Amino acid sequence: MFKLLLGLSLGFLLLGCATQAVVTQVKPPLPSLKTSLFTPLPVPALNDIFAVSEAQKEAFLSYYNSPKNQLIPPNVRLFEYLEDYVDGFNFHGVTLTASEALEQKTGNCLTLAIVTKALADLVGLETAFQRVNSAPVYARYADVMTLSSHVRTYVYEPNVIENPELIVVRRASVIIDYFPTSSDVSGYMVAQQDFIAMYYQNLAAEALITKQYDYAYSLLKQGIVLNHSNPDTLNTLAVLFTKLAEHTQAETLYRYMLDNDYATANVIANYSSLLQTQGRIKEAKIYAQRIDKIEDDNPYRWIDMADKAFNTGDYALAERYYKKANQLAPYVHESQFGLAKAYYQLGKFNSAKAALNHAIEISYRADNKQLYQAKLQTLLGETSH
Repeated sequence: MFKLLLGLSLGFLLLGCATQAVVTQVKPPLPSLKTSLFTPLPVPALNDIFAVSEAQKEAFLSYYNSPKNQLIPPNVRLFEYLEDYVDGFNFHGVTLTASEALEQKTGNCLTLAIVTKALADLVGLETAFQRVNSAPVYARYADVMTLSSHVRTYVYEPNVIENPELIVVRRASVIIDYFPTSSDVSGYMVAQQDFIAMYYQNLAAEALITKQYDYAYSLLKQGIVLNHSNPDTLNTLAVLFTKLAEHTQAETLYRYMLDNDYATANVIANYSSLLQTQGRIKEAKIYAQRIDKIEDDNPYRWIDMADKAFNTGDYALAERYYKKANQLAPYVHESQFGLAKAYYQLGKFNSAKAALNHAIEISYRADNKQLYQAKLQTLLGETSH
């Protein structure tokens, strides 16, 4: 099912206005890479991603333009069409074009966003996209691990006359999302070219897993055309080079991202792992320390890294990462439970009790509450002697 959220257009009165100069930063070009390793293959064109068949177009426009629906706001009308039409969607993690998704009634969250944009474009509705930070979903295929991220779509109310005396904090909109949970944390808005690049990234990851390396490269090349500094695209390309044992090429990409401040926590983790496999342990540790300085708004990323630090016995680092997660999303109970574990191992028993109590207070599932209460009782028993 879908969740419908109505955003409010809020504003504050301005005393005056000022014109600010827009500074355009020139992105450094990509370094020279050994692309001769790959044979270019055809990939879906941009227009193909959002194209729908004539029958699909007619079905939507018939509903959208029906006289009985004209009192419904246009963006809500689109939502209601999607709610009715794709009620039978089975979200199996497949990335499809809009036409394929409407035909097969299946797809993942990115596919839903693609369908939403395709239909919105037919009637001139404006869309925007936002990452949603949710509990990570991992899948391992041989020596490749994938981490699923989540994206949702804003469909804005049309024909809104803006008052020039007001600052609009949030435009009236509906948010189209599938299976939202109370643990989801809103992330940053995604630029149009990066949203489209996600499609090529997903297909490239699937091709990489099935060892279709030429096709994976061809897809990533299209993503680079859209934005040559997108860290997710470049990170996947670096993994592709690593799979081919082209470690120098992978390192060139990692260093490019690090030198130009494009690196994410995943990029640094992958580069550190590459250095470790080459026996460059000291360098690996130096780069791993740079993760602390990364601005990542996903609390679950920090929880994941904290869990890894905890499992390797680095409890102080785990505490630091759990705290980062807690600062980003103080209502996420997993970070409080993680802090309790780290505090316990560090001998900070009072802090561990406080963190467990807080985890019990903010957790919403009965099984989590029971787990935390049991842990708290055990801790109280151990420290009462």
